[in-house]
Amino acid sequence: MNMNCIIHRGNDPFFNLAMEEVLFDRSSRTGEGYILLWRNAPTVVVGRFQNAAGEINEPFLREKGVSVVRRTTGGGAVYHDLGNLNYTFILPVGDRDSKGLDFALYTRPLLDYLEELGVKAELTGRNDLTIEGKKFSGNAQHISKDTMLHHGTILFDTCLEDVAASLSVDPEKFKSKGVASVRSRVTNVSPHLPSPMTMDSFIEGLMAHFAAPFGQTPRALNDDEERAISAMRESKYATWDWVWGSSPPFSLTSERRFEKGKVQVYLDVNDGIISDAAIRGDFFSVQDPSGLEEALRSVKFDRESVASALQGLDVERHLMGISREDLIDLVMS
Repeated sequence: MNMNCIIHRGNDPFFNLAMEEVLFDRSSRTGEGYILLWRNAPTVVVGRFQNAAGEINEPFLREKGVSVVRRTTGGGAVYHDLGNLNYTFILPVGDRDSKGLDFALYTRPLLDYLEELGVKAELTGRNDLTIEGKKFSGNAQHISKDTMLHHGTILFDTCLEDVAASLSVDPEKFKSKGVASVRSRVTNVSPHLPSPMTMDSFIEGLMAHFAAPFGQTPRALNDDEERAISAMRESKYATWDWVWGSSPPFSLTSERRFEKGKVQVYLDVNDGIISDAAIRGDFFSVQDPSGLEEALRSVKFDRESVASALQGLDVERHLMGISREDLIDLVMS
């Protein structure tokens, strides 16, 4: 089997998730294998079957410019930044080197490389890698079309505060124990190294270790691969329908007490579209809030669409003392 060992230097999360799918499909057709190393700019990657809106801390992501992208494999939402390295193995299931859903087989090369560097790490449970009991790598696998995909994260020098802040948590809980809790459960690789090492050196060394058994020299994506991946990015991964519209139906309740009363917003969302909306509370109004409820129905559940739907409406006539921006924040919280 021919093994393609690719270090991809681009940090566009939509492109990078498309890269996995395109090369997975090519492996299914050609029988070739792929080993990939890649990084994302700050991003929350949600699992295939998750409600994206329910997994993220939307105000934090908006403030920091963090992207949201959906992957094809299951599991939970994870935060990526440039201090996190992702690795992917794509192999035909029938190949002698592929044994399907075997996390020990595909995490062993990483553990061996870390041991060479002087870091003792181990596989804990089914799919987590830990150092001194703290997780630094989560892994997932997927088999389809007689092809297996194994991918995992490696927290090398990521911002652990942003790991906690980017995901959906109650603000009061986060203030009291969020960061401390995350720090107690996860760790970066870099503090455990006997001597300092840059991310670039770690990437080069890890790929050399991965590629050695196959006698391959690491390469970049070729022009044909770049074109196919870019097309997949635009047609799927960067679309609203995939990132938000693929979320399962959900109901959302949010409330906030303002100076002139408490406002509660109840939403039903299907296929990423607000199917029903109700506004309740002990606020005062000059005009019935049903006009705001009607404006929100059939609107995409994202900040830009909600803002557009409320554009031109005098929100303070419906909800005294509450601005349009206040209501948008409440709906999206």
